[in-house]
Amino acid sequence: MPVNDDRSWNENDLNAKLQEAKSAGIKYLIFHLSMGTTMFESVDHTSLIKRVTEKNNFDFFIHVDAAFGGFIYPFTSSDRDLTFENPLITSITIDGHKMLQAPYGTGIFICRKGFIENTRTVEASYVQGTDFTLCGSRSGANAIAVWMILMTHGYEGWKYQMQKLIDRTDHICETLDELKISYYRHPNMNIIAIKAHGIKPEIAKKYHLVADDFQNPKWWKIVTMMHVEKRLIDEFLLDLHQSVLN
Repeated sequence: MPVNDDRSWNENDLNAKLQEAKSAGIKYLIFHLSMGTTMFESVDHTSLIKRVTEKNNFDFFIHVDAAFGGFIYPFTSSDRDLTFENPLITSITIDGHKMLQAPYGTGIFICRKGFIENTRTVEASYVQGTDFTLCGSRSGANAIAVWMILMTHGYEGWKYQMQKLIDRTDHICETLDELKISYYRHPNMNIIAIKAHGIKPEIAKKYHLVADDFQNPKWWKIVTMMHVEKRLIDEFLLDLHQSVLN
């Protein structure tokens, strides 16, 4: 679906799609909102959903994909629109193996009371009873790892770590502004998507930047993580500055 320059949903397009759905006899919807998209780390909001669904008379659920942003955005922003403080939110997923750096494959799913029954499946016939989240072949060690990480840092400790990442990301953006290199970055996130024409291919390769399409990149992505030292960031910015001068 087309988005605006600030990566928000296009209201006119959304209204058109809902009209098509209504004409097709669809009455119930599930909206999948992002607390940080893969490439841009942009954050969706529920106000538009509420406005257009009321206008078109739909019943709906909202699921929040917080795969990346779930362990940073709530600690760096006062926005609670995509949390259970908002009665419109039904369920949330978070990847613990990303920002939290738990073992790979640590997925977290939480939902409001009364909705977990909708997630069970009888597909795994080798499991006695129906298959929920922590039964069958799923590893309980991953859940323990998440608990240990959270208990080690605590809320204030993790908030401090995330703010450090925001400060480092701010530092990179300040240099990009000085060099007049175009980019998109949500102020409460640690990802920067830089227009491809602002980064020479050799620099992108040297620093292992992630492309939106490696065959024909339009954007290069930087993710500032806790293991990325300031020395490496400064080295990257120096190379970037020299490439602009040359």
